[in-house]
Amino acid sequence: MNSALPTVLIVADIQDPDLDPKDIQEWEDQSSVLEIKHVLETSGEIAEIIESPSKLLQKLIQYSSLIPEERPVLFHLVEGFRSRNREALLPAIAEYSGFPHTGSDAYAQNLSLDKHLSKLFAVSAGVPTATWGILEKNSGERTTNLDSAKARNSDSLFRGARLPMESEFPIFFKPRFEGSSLGVGEENLISDPSSLQKFLKSKFDSYSSWIWETYLPGEEWTLAVIGSPSIGYKASKVARIGLENSPEEVYGEITKTKLSMPEKLYFDVARDLSEKIRNDSLELCKLLKTSGAVRLDWKSDSDGNPQFMEWNFTPGLSSYYSSFPICYQESFGTYSDLMKELIRIAREEFKSERFSYSKLKKEKETSGTRG
Repeated sequence: MNSALPTVLIVADIQDPDLDPKDIQEWEDQSSVLEIKHVLETSGEIAEIIESPSKLLQKLIQYSSLIPEERPVLFHLVEGFRSRNREALLPAIAEYSGFPHTGSDAYAQNLSLDKHLSKLFAVSAGVPTATWGILEKNSGERTTNLDSAKARNSDSLFRGARLPMESEFPIFFKPRFEGSSLGVGEENLISDPSSLQKFLKSKFDSYSSWIWETYLPGEEWTLAVIGSPSIGYKASKVARIGLENSPEEVYGEITKTKLSMPEKLYFDVARDLSEKIRNDSLELCKLLKTSGAVRLDWKSDSDGNPQFMEWNFTPGLSSYYSSFPICYQESFGTYSDLMKELIRIAREEFKSERFSYSKLKKEKETSGTRG
């Protein structure tokens, strides 16, 4: 490849003070993105940062004349906002345009961003997760009276699109399509119908779709999984999340900000428990055929049993404050090793059949529309 051309385009959402802080909470800050660029360049890559869709499209047009093997890797740091497709936008563009990219494909990204579908997927794989239901802002369904059809859900983990019954409290509400604990605070832990009504009046309209689940009172854990279907997967040590330095008692958006890391990670989880979490996490990633970095979050029930909470296929990669690099470095290697591995996986994944369409479909001149 021409040495003057970049080998990696870091396509990033970088925090912008002109935008709503809630919209950009998942975005990396500038120092973190510059650090990623520096580490990639130190490892031999030629990196360029792209911050806007229009600039990316210009670059894709510019480099589409290169043979596929010479096209730069798109390093996926796009979080977007206000869309359930937001973390799938870049992988979809990359696959359609014929460019390698870090991270999982659009299908997996969309599923991971939907907490409801993620829990359905976990149940189908035999992975434990808390009982849950969903509620849409505009559904008009605000009753706990169950008809016979809904009653059939009472024996399953998914309790349908409805409010919880009194017997199902305490519960915890979360926005269905958000990450970084957006919309989550201590008021989301609801112990009775009266508290629920207060929550619905004060916070429910902030997001279009919600998931409620049986509250899990125990410890919370996280870990990193990295790999792909072609090279296999590996799971890091499991980290216990400590909130002793956090201003809140739940792992909410105040704690889980991109600008700091008041939570602490402790790698002191008992071996049997750690192996259970690691094995179930690997099983989920293998079944969905994830690629690159995946962070999985778990929490224990009142008996200490781990329950799958959610996963993030575009996890924070800051060397300063992100959990995924901490777990990776505790288990596999340096931060530089992580960056090189993500690029290597992206280039290997680019050889897979899902890129055949963009590689084989040739541009043709057209003189009009066929009748």
